[in-house]
Amino acid sequence: MNKNINRNERLAFVAEKYFQDDLKQTDIAEMIGVTRSAVSRMLTEAREKGLVEIIIHHPLQYDHNLERKLQETFGLQHVSVVTFQEHLEYEELKNKLGKAASRLLTTLIKSGHKVGIAWGTTVQATIEAFEQILVSDTKVIQLVGVLGSSRHSYSAQTLVDQMAQKLGGEGTYLYAPFIVESEQTAASLLEDPSVDQAIASGRECDIALMGIGTTKPDYCSLYKGKHLSLKDLQVIQASGAVGDVCALYFDIMGQLSPVDFHKRRIGVSWSNLKNIPTRLAVAGWVDKAEAILGAICGGFVNALVIDNLTALRVMELAQIHCQQGESLKS
Repeated sequence: MNKNINRNERLAFVAEKYFQDDLKQTDIAEMIGVTRSAVSRMLTEAREKGLVEIIIHHPLQYDHNLERKLQETFGLQHVSVVTFQEHLEYEELKNKLGKAASRLLTTLIKSGHKVGIAWGTTVQATIEAFEQILVSDTKVIQLVGVLGSSRHSYSAQTLVDQMAQKLGGEGTYLYAPFIVESEQTAASLLEDPSVDQAIASGRECDIALMGIGTTKPDYCSLYKGKHLSLKDLQVIQASGAVGDVCALYFDIMGQLSPVDFHKRRIGVSWSNLKNIPTRLAVAGWVDKAEAILGAICGGFVNALVIDNLTALRVMELAQIHCQQGESLKS
């Protein structure tokens, strides 16, 4: 008994010197008259006996049970559900979701990958939080046209620039407005070789990073940023649309809305978007739950970073609109 007590006290002494006093293992070895490898073994033994506990205070917490439920219900590839214990302002929520998405994205991007980028404030938050890691032979591709005549911090061109720099890759840009006045103008632009080439590059993406927009005026970034007119928004709402991905509007069951707006839009088509293997959306806020459900139901996204409160609301809506999501599994 005394021998065990003495042994544990010795282990605790070594652990204290190493973890609390920041002494090197060689210094501790010299202090107690053993080898450095013996000190290393003692530190391992101290942890195994519970004399040392290492607690990591992670800035983000995840609800893994809810992640599994979302994956099982909707057949999603990847899900991160960030848990918040208190109410956050919308801007703070987006920033934290961006951090979580950047961590997931780091695990997904591989050498030779082509990464498609749409505009949006959650996409902006993700790229800002993304730590620079040089990945060989990567390309970052703009999936949708330009927002207005000047660059915004959340515009696709700006975000492509930032992501390409952080990956050490090259950017491919779509030099055309995302929306034009008529179907004829859109058709003419799509015949331009540089526009056609950029859109063709979007078809080859391995990953798409996107936000999910809503048709609710208070949270519609396109409308609030004056990139979408009130008339266009009202027509889109009247079609039954609840949200969009890459300015492709859909209803709560994910059916593409029959609006002329789509014929005036410049960007990756729905048929090409759905063929991108990983379609990662970063979205949160309970008022966006209908839009998020529609994006999932329609297959616009197959990977998701979301907050716990919004995720719970999405599950509730799925039970109402999708017969508990059984028809959504693929």
